Amino acid sequence: MGRCAPAAGPAAPTLGRSPVVLPIPGTARTDHLEDSLAAADLQLTPAHRDRLDRLAEEAPAASG
Repeated sequence: MGRCAPAAGPAAPTLGRSPVVLPIPGTARTDHLEDSLAAADLQLTPAHRDRLDRLAEEAPAASG
């Protein structure tokens, strides 16, 4: 599995789900953009995806 900054990691599951869905990171710094782009190198196994899906379902919904 590749490595990326913790803040960029959540983009990895989205990148692997569909060839037509692409997260668009917002940043004003080149190094942060590079960290976000590193998420494309992460290789998640089906077990990783399943665990992330379960965690997302269990997480409290954001309100605002």
